[in-house]
Amino acid sequence: MNKPASGSVSNFSEVSPLTEIKNQVAPTQQLKLRRSLLANLFVFAAGCGILAFAGLFLYRHLTTVRSRDAVINGVIVNVRAPEEGTLEELKARVGEFIEPTDAPLALIENDYVSQGNAREVEKWLERRRGELEAAQAKLAQLQGLLASAQRDQRNQQVLEVEQTQRQVAAAQAELAAAQASLADAKARYQLAKINYQRFSQLAQQGAVPQAQADAALTELQQSQAQVAARQREMDSVARTVEALKADARAAELGLTLRNTRSNYDPRLRLQELQIQIGEQQAIVKGIQREIAAQQRQVAQAQREVAQRRVVKVAAPIAGYVWRVDARPGMFLGKGDQILQLLDCQRRWIDVFVDEQSLRLIHPGTRAKIELYGGNGKALWGTVTNIRSGLGRLNPGDDQVIPIPENYPRQSQVRVELNSEQDWGEGNFCYVGYTARVTFQISP
Repeated sequence: MNKPASGSVSNFSEVSPLTEIKNQVAPTQQLKLRRSLLANLFVFAAGCGILAFAGLFLYRHLTTVRSRDAVINGVIVNVRAPEEGTLEELKARVGEFIEPTDAPLALIENDYVSQGNAREVEKWLERRRGELEAAQAKLAQLQGLLASAQRDQRNQQVLEVEQTQRQVAAAQAELAAAQASLADAKARYQLAKINYQRFSQLAQQGAVPQAQADAALTELQQSQAQVAARQREMDSVARTVEALKADARAAELGLTLRNTRSNYDPRLRLQELQIQIGEQQAIVKGIQREIAAQQRQVAQAQREVAQRRVVKVAAPIAGYVWRVDARPGMFLGKGDQILQLLDCQRRWIDVFVDEQSLRLIHPGTRAKIELYGGNGKALWGTVTNIRSGLGRLNPGDDQVIPIPENYPRQSQVRVELNSEQDWGEGNFCYVGYTARVTFQISP
């Protein structure tokens, strides 16, 4: 039982060195294999990175154009004194953002503003006011005379109506008497006719003398003549009654049919006064219109004088105060510059690129602007125009300056900034900042 155990121990002692060598060789090979695999992976990754960088470089080189230099520019608006005077107050400081709706930027006072025109108009107004008072007084006098003439006209009409009515009544009574006389004459005529007939028959029979018959005939003829006279009188009185009735109707209507009225007639005087009052009212209204027009002119002149005496200078645009040229207490002439405002809504960037790049840039191309001093601030804009020939071409001259060899040929590209971009705070809307501009082009 113990022998086999000793034999196995001797065999194990014989093979153990080989096993140890094999065990040492295997980890070394595995280590080399691992190192080779890592090197290959590293080389592969490096190659992929180089290819990716090269591809990205080529892509960006084909799809973008970068500027050599670029600077943001803007419009400067000069604020000048509208009138001469002393600058009393200035409420603008450099770097302050101003809105047109804010308080006036400055106040200019001038105590020597001429008021000659206003004074002349005021003198004219005083004279015309006197004429107006005289015209109104004359109008009031004419209106008083008109009232008196109207009373006289009413009274005269009443009196004429009463008089004509009395005349008509008297004429009607006279007509009645004439009619009674006519009737009496007709009765006498009938009686004389009967007597003549009787005496004529008796005279023919010889009962009475012929002289008595002749006397009856004479009486008949006289009665007939008296009837005719009474008839004429009655007709005349009847016509008089009709005429008086017509006069009465005319008097009630304010008319006359019997005579021509003189200038002292109330009706004619009333008409004359009405015409004169109408003319005087037109004169008064004309003077009043002239005075009102001149009063408006005086008020306008006074407002102009007040405006010129204390002139308020307002901001014409919204923007930053770029520069202040005047100080309170300075005397400014008309048109002297007070300050300058930077119009932030009209900004652009002037970009300088290689002239060879112009084949890829055209108006309308989008551009990205990265400000060097803006802590990563990026703006966007659009190309509006391109100008080439910088430094060698002056349009209109017949001589061109040659460019030295190897001198960079550059062109100016103007990019309008999007109006909705941030203007920034306290940095003058980034005007004056330099930037790197990248144009977005298609490969």
